[in-house]
Amino acid sequence: MAKGEIQKIFDRDDANRQESLERARTCAALTKPWILPDAGWTEDNKLPETFSSLAARGITNLEGRLLIALFPPGIPFFRLQPASKFRFDPEVDTAMLQDFKNILHLQEMTILSQLERSDEPNKGASRRAGFRSRQRTALSQLLITGDVLTQLTDDLQIRVFRRDNYVTKRDSSGDIMYHVIREQIDPLSLSKSVVEEAKMDYEKLQKKQPADRMKELFTRVAWNPVSKSWVIEQELNGHIVVTQQEKVTPFFSIPFELPPAANYGRGLIEQNLGDVRSINELTERLLDHAAIASKHIFALDYNSQVRPQDLARPTGSVIQARVQQGQVTDVGMLRADRMTDFSVAQTVRESIRRDLAVTMLMEGEATPTGERVTAYQVSRVAQELEGALGGVFSPIADAMQVPLVHRIRHVLINKGLIPRVPDDTIEIEAVTGVAALRGESDQAKLMQLLQTLAQLGPDTMGRMDMGVLMDLLVRQSGIYEPGLVKSDEQIQEEQQAAQQAMMQQQAAAQAIQSGGRIVESEAAAAQQREAQNV
Repeated sequence: MAKGEIQKIFDRDDANRQESLERARTCAALTKPWILPDAGWTEDNKLPETFSSLAARGITNLEGRLLIALFPPGIPFFRLQPASKFRFDPEVDTAMLQDFKNILHLQEMTILSQLERSDEPNKGASRRAGFRSRQRTALSQLLITGDVLTQLTDDLQIRVFRRDNYVTKRDSSGDIMYHVIREQIDPLSLSKSVVEEAKMDYEKLQKKQPADRMKELFTRVAWNPVSKSWVIEQELNGHIVVTQQEKVTPFFSIPFELPPAANYGRGLIEQNLGDVRSINELTERLLDHAAIASKHIFALDYNSQVRPQDLARPTGSVIQARVQQGQVTDVGMLRADRMTDFSVAQTVRESIRRDLAVTMLMEGEATPTGERVTAYQVSRVAQELEGALGGVFSPIADAMQVPLVHRIRHVLINKGLIPRVPDDTIEIEAVTGVAALRGESDQAKLMQLLQTLAQLGPDTMGRMDMGVLMDLLVRQSGIYEPGLVKSDEQIQEEQQAAQQAMMQQQAAAQAIQSGGRIVESEAAAAQQREAQNV
């Protein structure tokens, strides 16, 4: 690849998507301008100001609800299942299938625990944000701009790239062909060999101030249909410094609503841009009118005997003025007329406000909070989102959750934290929407089945394998505690110990009984001897 080729690809694609980018900036300016500011913006520049905060509050509300529905605290957001070809094959040994399910359940717990560990504070200089806080940032950008690109690093940290710092190319079916990402980095954060590969002087960089060392790093992530893998190349100072291949991509492109043959998604704000823009402008007009109406300006007649300083005199003072029928006629108050015209604007604004509030679920039940959120609450929130967001909630879940779990498993397998199993033996299921209730629903169905079987008599219950039943209930509860459920070996040892104790008790009772009989026989013999002597 020629020098600076990746940067050229970025510049070309960036120039071709300016209309989409400007429209996304318009959406951000009406809600949260810092999500996608104007090109060249720095913290010294002023951000756009809005007259209505309704859309921004609505986005914040939807962020929290989506976060609860997609990544609920204390509840697995995914489920690992044996592949259907094994799960429903009558030839597969049931004991082996149950053991495999238990192994997958342990993998679920390991993945969740590793993600929770990513929330721990970082001892280094880099900013370390929690898993859910980064996902919330991604959801905010997704709802406002319609598209977001995230990365899962090898230490299970989520990185979110701003919309103007990456370009995406899709084919006509919407599949990813490549991404190119632009970042500002300090070259000293890279290894010395990488810096030298970029034809930069490592010693000179050390003498520069941090602001003078910053360089642009371009990363190209392209799908190779021949090798069936993702090729990742990084370019620094116009030179390729990193090249690697990944079977499972660490980058996740999530569109809110992807139009046909488009490279980027369209967001919720763009879908409701007319209402969001109208309520902002109507609020501005109403504020202007309120400012005019609240002004108190006195007007004096040219021939009035009242002086301006008379109007500032304290209450109870006496001044000279023209008075007719008890009213001062040479002093008036400047006031705004046409109040009825502005009541029309108020009515229209209130109508738009109600529509936006319904769209953004601001008039529904409050978002559940707390350390423990039930699966029922998660399902209720997900169902409300599915209706409010026009049926695009499930595609968002599929694009955000399932690829994320694939990558986490890939990283943990390479680190040796979970065992490697063939990819075609498992299926990953996103636990969202109605599926969030499945664990509790399955438990309820199972308990109802047990109650029905108990009414049919002990013989029917005797056909149930209690070990499989216990394992199933524990998996559905999402609980893993070593030693909580006894193994078959422990049960056999306890049964053997109980049998030995019973045998010992029986032997002791037999010994006592036998000893008592001996005593009784000896006593009877002694009585007979005494009777004979008599």
